[in-house]
Amino acid sequence: MTDWSTSFVPYAGGRKAPVGGLADAALLDRLLRYKRQVAKHYRVLESARIEAVLPKGTLWMSPKLDGELWFLVRRGGDLALCAHNGRVLHGIPLLKGLEAKLKDAPDLLVAGELVAPIAEGRPRSHHVASAFGDESLAKVFAFHPFDLVEDAGVDVLGRPYGERLSRLHALFGEAGTIATVTGDAAAAASHYREWVAAGKHEGLVVRTEQNLTFKIKPHFTIDAVVIAYGERLVGEVRQLRELSLGLQRDDGTWQVLGTVGGGFSEEDRVAWLAKLEKMPAASSFRMANSEGTLSHFVRPELVVEARCSDLLVSDSEDLPMRRMSLAWDSAAGWKPLGEQITAVMLHPVFQRERTDKRADAGDCGMAQLTSRVQFETDTVLAAAAPGSAVLLKREVWSKELKGQVAVRKFALIQTNKPGRDHPPLVLFFTDFSPGRAEPLQTTLRSAAEPAAANAQIAAWIEENIKKGWNPAGAGAPAPAAGPADAPAAEPAPKKPRAPKKKAE
Repeated sequence: MTDWSTSFVPYAGGRKAPVGGLADAALLDRLLRYKRQVAKHYRVLESARIEAVLPKGTLWMSPKLDGELWFLVRRGGDLALCAHNGRVLHGIPLLKGLEAKLKDAPDLLVAGELVAPIAEGRPRSHHVASAFGDESLAKVFAFHPFDLVEDAGVDVLGRPYGERLSRLHALFGEAGTIATVTGDAAAAASHYREWVAAGKHEGLVVRTEQNLTFKIKPHFTIDAVVIAYGERLVGEVRQLRELSLGLQRDDGTWQVLGTVGGGFSEEDRVAWLAKLEKMPAASSFRMANSEGTLSHFVRPELVVEARCSDLLVSDSEDLPMRRMSLAWDSAAGWKPLGEQITAVMLHPVFQRERTDKRADAGDCGMAQLTSRVQFETDTVLAAAAPGSAVLLKREVWSKELKGQVAVRKFALIQTNKPGRDHPPLVLFFTDFSPGRAEPLQTTLRSAAEPAAANAQIAAWIEENIKKGWNPAGAGAPAPAAGPADAPAAEPAPKKPRAPKKKAE
């Protein structure tokens, strides 16, 4: 018998291992690599654009089941279900049923959707976690293969999907895999209406001859509270750039959800800025917006509806998404509590203000996320308190142009906040020219060590400080913010800001 895990506990006539319990490091790495490969080739597509975007050629279409990605692993005749986070199921009723079907099969690695239909209606992803934690529900587990990763120890992902699907049908029978049909873009639109629009399934998955996979799901909306905003300057008009949104947890704390910057007209942006400027709130948490400047915090009173196409729970390295959790006090304002695992909206678009909703957990709570995606058990990462940011270097230059003064400057800041979300050094470059259509331009960059930071500074000076620019004085190194002012900072962009697009 294969030594799958050293942390097994009895479960439903078999055994299970928790997150991180898979003992085979090479196998775990393979599962993670597959998930990243799949994510790299996924495309999210709006249902209205199915026929316009899907490529010509044979398409393989299947309903998207609302479960979790798991892998059926066969080693030396022994079967186990393994997840990319290291969870393992072994010897449970589902696997015993598959053993007879695969008794003559070679070693295999098969990707599929693990579902647990424990309630009326279609299965939901959080049902899997419920069944994993309650062995009385284990009998409802079902595994639906959709991709062959390894066959007889050979990586077969480079083969056409049609070949891999035929092999799955030979191993499990056509009824034993996710229902898949072939056709063109028009057929995909028809199946979307039949399977998804009718409410039978979560979405539609379409695989192409070009090795791309399209995920087509209906949009959904989230009601959230405005906690901060960023602004921009268009010509001489100040406008709203984006809203930063939050959801309230059951304990009264607030979870940063993300930003929404699309869906506003030019008039909306001016009106929203005017409204938000009347609602300022103190904050000991600093958060950068997409303009590269600090967001302005407001009182948690306004509720808005945002539409998005999906929720992301992990990043490109398959690490859980984390965002700051905040406490609100009407007298002291916003205070950072630490980062917590959450979900991030994909393609958010502003819909409307919801004056009929209350800014509380009942109307704007985390249940809007947890009802759709499952989070791993989380430990709050305490906000970094001991290391206040320190200004290491700052230089300023000015130049008079037609009676107006232009300013260029940089600041090098040591963050003193260890961890993967805070770089050791941050560079802040500012270029102010009052005669330009966009007077203020800023860039944030990061560096791992002083030598790299100084190299970036030297390159910036060579490119930007030429004849006519005069030193305006350099500030002496001093704390950039005291412990009470800025104990934590949101990660800053690591690349120069891209050219501005037209307002959405």
